[in-house]
Amino acid sequence: MWLKLVIGGVAGASLVGAALVLMFGLLGRPWDGRNLAERLGMPRPAIIAHRGASYLAPEETRPAFLLARELGASYLEFDIQRTQDGVLVALHDDDLSRTTNIAEIFPGRERDTVDTFTYAELQRLDAGTWFNLRHPARARSAFRDLKILRIEQILEIAESGSPRPGLYIETKAAHRYAGIERELVQLLTDRGWIQRGGAAMGARLVFQSFEPDSLARLKDLAPDVPRLLLVDEVMASEASWDGLVAQAAALGQGIGTWGARWALGPHWSKKLGGARYVATWPWYTGRAHRAGLIVHCWTVDDRWEMWMVAAGGADGIFTNRPEVARAAYGGDAPDLPRLWQRIGYP
Repeated sequence: MWLKLVIGGVAGASLVGAALVLMFGLLGRPWDGRNLAERLGMPRPAIIAHRGASYLAPEETRPAFLLARELGASYLEFDIQRTQDGVLVALHDDDLSRTTNIAEIFPGRERDTVDTFTYAELQRLDAGTWFNLRHPARARSAFRDLKILRIEQILEIAESGSPRPGLYIETKAAHRYAGIERELVQLLTDRGWIQRGGAAMGARLVFQSFEPDSLARLKDLAPDVPRLLLVDEVMASEASWDGLVAQAAALGQGIGTWGARWALGPHWSKKLGGARYVATWPWYTGRAHRAGLIVHCWTVDDRWEMWMVAAGGADGIFTNRPEVARAAYGGDAPDLPRLWQRIGYP
């Protein structure tokens, strides 16, 4: 399917453009990625729904994950944190100020971290209205008063799909949550996503983290579950690219590289990361492939960049827009109104 995307991208291009695409492909060593994906049982290209279908619905909420499932995403991607009373929940940010109405419900606690709240307190928050206010063109009345999800609720969404999507789980701020890796592995084992003895259900389950220590713990606890080291410009400034690749290879089977959106965006750390650059160029991908690593790129939402990372040999993308990726990779354009009706959010 990568080949279809590349051919579509270069149709009508000049010979110079076609030669560049060929050069990109050679540098990116896509044949290595294809062999690695086959050996691991991973789909290629992998469409990893970043916090669900989070362009069209509030991130890491029920409609975001349901829609991503119905769109045929390879994986539902989410972050795990733990409440004060020990419940594993899906939330990306350290605090709740961006994606809930916490200032209204708990004034003065806007910047408190997730682990300072009980699960019951989190359930008092509205995790959907912010999306309607920020994105009025995509707003839905059914998004009002959505709730923060327990991990078990996301498992239920994945388990009830046909076909069932995989899970791509990030241990977020893992240094703050002693023992969270063991709790996660136990939960997934109890639910059948990890077999007794540590084997995963193929590659339908993948662990990821920016924290090498967390991946090392997951390697010890569930050695057969694929693991991917996420990297950013700060990590790259502290080690050479080859050093990051070697670290990723020691910890697992993949590396998560950043795309143009991060490299050109306002959150790039100029002070710690130095000059801006894009880590999805094929010379970076090829070096990772030579080291035996799958390459999944974050966060790719535009068709042109989907084409670019495909041409550069990458094996999949994290995307907020699985509906765009589905069409870009040769699938039918989704009937979104019908899908919204099907999942109960018309």
